[in-house]
Amino acid sequence: MELNDLPYLLLGALASVRDDSIKSVDDMIVKGKDLAEGGKAKAKASAQDKKIEATIQELVKKGKKESEELVDAISKVIKDTLDQLGIVTKSDIKAVEDRLGALEKKLGGGKPAKKAARKKAGRKPAKKKKAAKKPAKKKAAKKA
Repeated sequence: MELNDLPYLLLGALASVRDDSIKSVDDMIVKGKDLAEGGKAKAKASAQDKKIEATIQELVKKGKKESEELVDAISKVIKDTLDQLGIVTKSDIKAVEDRLGALEKKLGGGKPAKKAARKKAGRKPAKKKKAAKKPAKKKAAKKA
């Protein structure tokens, strides 16, 4: 290499750096656009996820409401059927016990039916008393 070629070398180096720089800048622009598009896609996906979540919550609320309505309807049908068949329910028995207790209090009849029934059921049968022995009759002395 000669000294006369040095300016050409520098000029060639600058041209090469400029071409590489332009290529690098172009590559950076492409990468930036790709990232921007990816960000938009992520934002769209996030918005869609929020819509889906809101829809799911709405469906869950609606399902709970309809489930409660179904249970109420079934309960009503069962209650009506029991009434038609004349079957006594726990609530019927409880109502009768409450009324009986109130009547006993009004009459001053002492203890409520439940306690009396428990006491009767808890009692042991009374033991039979043995009959007292009768004194033996004195035999009349035989006269011979």
